[in-house]
Amino acid sequence: MKSIKGEGGATCPNGCEPFDAEYWTLVRGDQDAELKEALLGGELNLISCPFCGEFFYHDRDVVYFDPPKELLAFVSPKADKDNFDEIKKKMQKDFEFLRKNLAEMNINYSPFYLAGMEELKSLLEYDDYSSCQSEVIAASAAQKGFKVTPLAPSAARVNGYPLYLPVDGDKYEARSVLKAAEALLAANPALTLLSALIKDLKAGKDLPAHL
Repeated sequence: MKSIKGEGGATCPNGCEPFDAEYWTLVRGDQDAELKEALLGGELNLISCPFCGEFFYHDRDVVYFDPPKELLAFVSPKADKDNFDEIKKKMQKDFEFLRKNLAEMNINYSPFYLAGMEELKSLLEYDDYSSCQSEVIAASAAQKGFKVTPLAPSAARVNGYPLYLPVDGDKYEARSVLKAAEALLAANPALTLLSALIKDLKAGKDLPAHL
C-alpha cells in the first residue's frame, strides 16, 4: 500500500465559495520522507483558497502508517472534546476494515486515534527523539560491556521505553536490565528514557516481550 491522495470539497474560513482540492488521505511514513517532513513542518494538506488566497488546512481525515515502526494513526481534524467519542468509533471501524484488508501485513498492535495533525506531529517528534536516544543507549551499553535486547517498537512506545534495553549478563530479566539501566543513567543523566524503565522495574512491573 502506497500513500494515497484524494480530492474533496473545501470551505474557506473567509466564507468564499466552496471548491475542490486535493489532499493526502494516507501517508506511508516509511516510504515517503518528503510527506513526513511536510507533516512535521505543518505543510501537509495545507491548501489555498482560489478566490481570496487564504491558506488553511483541508479538514479531511488522514491515516499515517509506518509498518517498520509499528505505527498506525487515524487523525481527524474535525475532532474536538465534544465529538471525539463519536468520531473515534468511526476511526475504530476504519481500523478494523484496514486490518482485515491488509492481513498480510500482520497489524497486531493498537493504533492511535488522534484529534488533529498537531497530535500526530507530537507523536512523530517523540518517535524521532526515542530513536535517537535509543541509539545512544545501545552505543553506551556496548562501551560498558552490556548486551542490548531490542523491543517491538509498539511496546517501547506504549511503555515509554527505549527501543533497546541494556542487559547486564546473558539473561533478559528484570534485575539484569535494572542494573545495566541504572549504570547507564548514572553515567549519562540525559538518557531520560531509562528513567521510566527503572521506575517500573523497581515497582515490580514485568519486562515487555522482546524481539
